[in-house]
Amino acid sequence: MRKRGRPIAALLVLVAIGAAACTEGGSASPRADHTSSEAPLIPEESALPTALPSDVLAGEMQDLAKLAERLAQQLPAQRRPAPVRIAGSSSRWQPGTAYRGVFADPDIVRHRDRWYAYATNTSHLRLPTLTSRDLVTWTPLADSAGRRVDPLEIGGWVRSRDGGRDLWAPGVEKVGDGWTAAYAAPAGTQGGQRHNCIGLTRGPSPAGPFRPVGEPICYGEAQLGVIDPDVFVDEHGVPWLLWKFSGVVNRRPAGIFIRQLNPDGTGFADGSQTRELLTLERAWEGDTIENPSMVQFRGVTYLFYSGNSWERADYATGYAICAGPEGPCVRQNRGDPLLSTAATGRLGPGGASAFVDHKSLRLIYHAWDQVGRTRQMHIASLWQRDDGTLEVIDPG
Repeated sequence: MRKRGRPIAALLVLVAIGAAACTEGGSASPRADHTSSEAPLIPEESALPTALPSDVLAGEMQDLAKLAERLAQQLPAQRRPAPVRIAGSSSRWQPGTAYRGVFADPDIVRHRDRWYAYATNTSHLRLPTLTSRDLVTWTPLADSAGRRVDPLEIGGWVRSRDGGRDLWAPGVEKVGDGWTAAYAAPAGTQGGQRHNCIGLTRGPSPAGPFRPVGEPICYGEAQLGVIDPDVFVDEHGVPWLLWKFSGVVNRRPAGIFIRQLNPDGTGFADGSQTRELLTLERAWEGDTIENPSMVQFRGVTYLFYSGNSWERADYATGYAICAGPEGPCVRQNRGDPLLSTAATGRLGPGGASAFVDHKSLRLIYHAWDQVGRTRQMHIASLWQRDDGTLEVIDPG
């Protein structure tokens, strides 16, 4: 049984541990558990629902009446997606050259007639950014003179020996009249390990430049902190931030959380509260779940996530159907992963981000070319069944 502390005591411990963790080694740091309202960043642990509300007309084990009601809706058309095979063979980050090197934990957005993809640090860049017009050929972001561009400026709280070039799993989305880019970065160390916070930045376009805004989002009680931010804007135009809580050893497992952002995407909305969407549960997930990505497609809210160790071929991608951005969310595919090494032939498929391509749903993700060597980008094509569940048409 996992122990639960009293709310006030937990908050005091959180602040004390966070302050000690992030100042280890003599470095100053942001205060722990910083939010823009009184609600805690990580709420007290509670049991999560195992079934969707009766008014959610999607998911496994639906009764025939619910299925008939869903089919009677006038849903947007769905197009069977064509397979996507990423072109290129160069592992060098060189503007004008099709790139096929390291590109882990990818996120993707579309602006006008161009796609932008972002990844965990590589090639000594804080925010590695590729662009494409067809999802097939991807080239590094460049300025008007053809020089490589690093579009993100880190916050002063980041503790890095490499100029901030050790940022993880970014999330980018248009929020309001600009673009918000979120990233995870070291704010110090705790117990000899990197302790992470999430930073928010704003830019005028998906190509940046992205400048720091607001305060870092930190949780000192978790040794590894909070990572893997995903910026999601729902069908009503409301922005949200999802992230991975790394868990507290012997007390609470890793989980996926969400909280509403303000209309400018510079911090949490006043009066907002954090909701837990998923917690570590299935055997295939190993010791952790991470890399959340939320998308709404044809009347269904989906939450994708990765499980197990990213360093192994056991890493995989699962998904849940949610009643809405704040949940509840229930795992689908009988709780098994949607993308796995066995199912796709790709080694350790994870770090996925879902996106809508015209009338099709796709997943951009990474997989090893050889375990331990290069995590390359792939794009899987999905199909929504009549009951709202998903199948993989092509793994990419």
